[in-house]
Amino acid sequence: MSERGYHHGDLRNALLAATTELVRERGARGFSVSEAARRVGVSSSAPYRHFLDRDAMLAAAALTGFLELEKRFTSMPVMQAFDDTAALIAIEYLRFAREDPARFEVMFAHGIDKTHHSDLLQQTFKVQERLEAALSRHLPPAETTRRAAELWSLAHGVTALAIGGNVQHVLPKTQITDLADSTARAWARGVT
Repeated sequence: MSERGYHHGDLRNALLAATTELVRERGARGFSVSEAARRVGVSSSAPYRHFLDRDAMLAAAALTGFLELEKRFTSMPVMQAFDDTAALIAIEYLRFAREDPARFEVMFAHGIDKTHHSDLLQQTFKVQERLEAALSRHLPPAETTRRAAELWSLAHGVTALAIGGNVQHVLPKTQITDLADSTARAWARGVT
């Protein structure tokens, strides 16, 4: 983003874009409010008109990611078989993260306490609810919440390993989607 590269009146979104750029370059731990401000060509105090602190800026960027993830899960096709549903969720989660690893890193940045950012916390609940809705066609109501959390955990684990480059020594990059698929299907068989 160039100096003064934001449309007047849209500083908040320009700062969020700079936040994601910085995370892409340096990781969430390397992000700073002053560097984001410099990137959009404003004073280092200007971001504080929109964000309480560094964590609030990261949380707002994370919220954007969770909104996009919910939208992704909302638009998934309805699958007839339970294992197909589980596999589709795991694959979509992996695909979402691979499209923009920086967005994914911001969403799960260490140190962001979601309990201090109620809008972010509520959005994570909405993603969980989307997963529950997808699985509810196949499970008794008493199991849906737990099983959705299990599947999210499983999909996140495969995705985090893949994004971090921690399974490429075992599998070629082209087979990581197959890993998400087969892992979710194995989990689904275990559930049923």
